[in-house]
Formats: sequence, structure tokens, C-alpha cells
Amino acid sequence: MFIRKTKSRNSTCFQLGEKQTGRFIVKQHVGCASTLAEIEALSLKAKQLLHEWKYANQLSLFAGIKLPTAKLVSWKITGFHQVFGTIYDRIGFPNTLLRDLVIARIAYPKSKAATLRYLDRYLGINLKKDAMYRFLDTMDKDTLTRIAFDFVSNRHPQGISVCFYDVTTLYFETTKEDEIRQKGFSKDHRMDIPQVLIGLFVDSYGFPFDFDLYEGRTFEGHTFIKAVESIRQKYSFPALTVVADAGMLSKDNLEYLDSLHINYIVGARLKSISKILTQQILGHQFAKQLIFETTIENKRLIVDYSAGRAKLDAKNRDRAITKLKQKLATKKAVVRKSKYLLTAGKSEVVGIDEDQIELDQQFDGLKGYFTNKDNLSKIPEIITQYHQLWQVEKAFRMSKHDLQERPIFHFLPQRIKAHLTLCFVSLLVMKETEKYLTKIDYSLEKAIELLGRVGKGTVRIGKIELVTESELDPDTRLIHSLFEGH
Repeated sequence: MFIRKTKSRNSTCFQLGEKQTGRFIVKQHVGCASTLAEIEALSLKAKQLLHEWKYANQLSLFAGIKLPTAKLVSWKITGFHQVFGTIYDRIGFPNTLLRDLVIARIAYPKSKAATLRYLDRYLGINLKKDAMYRFLDTMDKDTLTRIAFDFVSNRHPQGISVCFYDVTTLYFETTKEDEIRQKGFSKDHRMDIPQVLIGLFVDSYGFPFDFDLYEGRTFEGHTFIKAVESIRQKYSFPALTVVADAGMLSKDNLEYLDSLHINYIVGARLKSISKILTQQILGHQFAKQLIFETTIENKRLIVDYSAGRAKLDAKNRDRAITKLKQKLATKKAVVRKSKYLLTAGKSEVVGIDEDQIELDQQFDGLKGYFTNKDNLSKIPEIITQYHQLWQVEKAFRMSKHDLQERPIFHFLPQRIKAHLTLCFVSLLVMKETEKYLTKIDYSLEKAIELLGRVGKGTVRIGKIELVTESELDPDTRLIHSLFEGH
């Protein structure tokens, strides 16, 4: 007789049974649960029932005496505080309600109302709704980002010298607009509802150290100067190189950085430069020399070629063209405007633009980068730094998906800022935790699942109540060993 645990998409089930002729025969169905605390409680119940089954046919030394059944009176998860709380403290964030809210955000990223229920039911923290909102109204973004900057900066022997900047959009669950919540170009393709624009700075390891929010209809390139000026006023840098994508490329932005003697590396739109320079690039023998470099308008333009990127460019283009041809053949509406569509007048689609396809093919595998001419770094270093922009993209993905940063349900400016600050602090705690977990090749998702089983509670046996703690399995013990002494 043994316990079998089965998992489905939404629940975990426990059964008692035994194997007969290679098949599992169910003797008793214990139950199913979906939350981590309920799963732990069912696991304890299954172990108790297994014990009763094993000794059901044995003569008892206490014949005629009914032994009391152990009942789980209360249970709370402690594993999250033991790990995420340790990291939160190590970073230096204040010992306030923010600590509990950050831990809940990482473990159970839901609405504020759902967070209150989760804190009460599973973490043993009773918090009133008004108290939480009063706390959100006191949160100081500048103080918390300063703590984040100091922590991230200390990871670098000479301080932060290279930072990466990008923007994203976060939408609201409403149709009402105001001074902050505005409709605009949405990276989530939700142009039908209001949004805000978020600008984020991370270091070369992808650790966030500052952010700002802007009105929803703000053009992303217009945030660049404000964002850089903001971190210059708040923090000191020994030297600074700012890396951003082509959306930040404008004459005003780059002249601003030049005036401050700040190095920059931004993506170059090769198809938008002059015809003379385009001919020089396309005429360059990349098969013999993979790098093309020249100076244009006081900037260094670097172009490199990758055979792998060329295959990917061709594959993506062929996929897009195939979809367009299928829609045209079946006379389906073409929802999005494509550069490969040949139109007559302003709206009538008459076919595929073969000339545009042929033009694009010439740029397959090519990638351009602009940097200031005073940036004396070697070309491989410049290219490597630009390609680390994925660190910002990963940070945005973690915020949007792992932390459920959107949709935003708040409407007051301070509450909106507090929500974003809470997610920012949670993101840094997650990134630092992730750094430790890579040592044992565990994902953050797996760690959250394991830590959710670690807890303590009260068991009642007859009239006696005893404190009980979950026994750490080898995997969970391995996680805990990473944070001992920290």
C-alpha cells in the first residue's frame, strides 16, 4: 500500500492503493486540491490514512480504546518569507508592509483584493483593505529606486558604467481617459483602451535600478532625454554608456548625449539612410570582411553581417508573405497594413509588392549600430553591448507575465505609481533570487512551487494542540541551502 499523487492542469490529487499485476488499484481516494496550502494539508491526511490502512488488521495493544484523530487546525506558508524575504532584506528595502506585499506579488500576482485574501488565508497576515491603500499612498518611489540603484551599483567594482533603456506600455481595465491614462500606440496591441508608458533602466546583468512613467500617448523617443536627465540628477556615474533600440534614435536625443559626453549605442535603421551610403553598405564584401564602418553626421555607423540572422530574416519574411497571399487568395480582409502589399490609391489592395521584397532581401543578415565618434570602444564590444538589450526585454516579460503588472485597476496617480513601484521592487527581488537559483539549475517557477509547500501550523489531537512544521524534501532543502547565511 502506498500513496499516489497525480497532477492535472488545475489540481493535485492523492489516492491510496497498491499494485496488482503491474496496475495501480485504488483503495481509497483521499481528495484533490488546487492551492499549495490545501495540497500540503491533503498530503498530511493521506499519510495519516496510509498509516491507518497499514495497521488496520493488526491487534492493538489498546483494544477497545478509540484513539483520537489528528486534525490540522491551521496552516500558513513560511517558505516564501524564508527565501524572498531574505533577499528583500539583503537588498536593503525597508521592513514595512511592502515586504509582505512584495512576497505576495511574487508568489500570487493578483489584484489587491485577491492579495488581501491570499495574505490572510495562506500567509497568516491579516490586513485590512483601508490599511493597505493608506500604505500605498505613502510609498516613495524615489527612496525605493535609490535603494535599488545602490544595490545594483555595488555589484559592479567601478559602479554602473553601461545601462540599457527601453520602454513598454501597460493598459488599464477601463475605457475612461484622463491626464495619465491615455490611448496611444500599444505594444500589447490594445489601442482600444487607455495605457501608460513605462521607461526602464537595467544594468548589464538585467537588474533594474530605476523607472519612470509617462502619459499613454507619449512617443517613446520623447522619453529618452527626460529619462537620462532623471538618472543623472539622482545618481553619480563614473562614466556612462547608454544602450537603446532604434526607437530612441533622433538627432535631438543623440546631440543631447553628445553635449553631456555620454556615450550611446543605438540601433540604426539601415533602410532609412541616404542612398549613397546604402549603396556603400550593400556593395561591401561582407563575405570577406564581416564589419562595415563609416562616419556620418558626427556619428560612427557600424554594420555587421550574420549568416544565421540572414536565414532568420528570410524565414520571417517568407512567413509574412505566405500569410498575405493566403488572405488575398481567399479574399479575407487584411487587418494590418503591410509594406509587402501593393495598393492602388489609398486603400485598394491589388497584390504583393515584389519590388519591396527584392529590396528587403538585400538587407538580410545586416544589422546597424550608431555610436558617438568619441566612443573609442572596439567594435566587438559595441556590438556585444547592444545585443544585451534583451536584458530589458526579459525584465519587461517578467513584469508583465510573472508579476501580472497589467492590466492596472487603479485610477489615482499615486496609486498607479505605487503599483508600478511595487512591481519594480518585486522584479529586483526576483532577479536576485534567480541569480542564486541558477547555481542549482532551478527555475523561479519551480522554486515558487516547492517553497509553497513549506509551512507551519497547528494540529489538534483530542484536546491537545501541537505546533507542526512541514518536513523539507531534498529539493526544497537544496534551495534553502543557497540562502543560509545571507
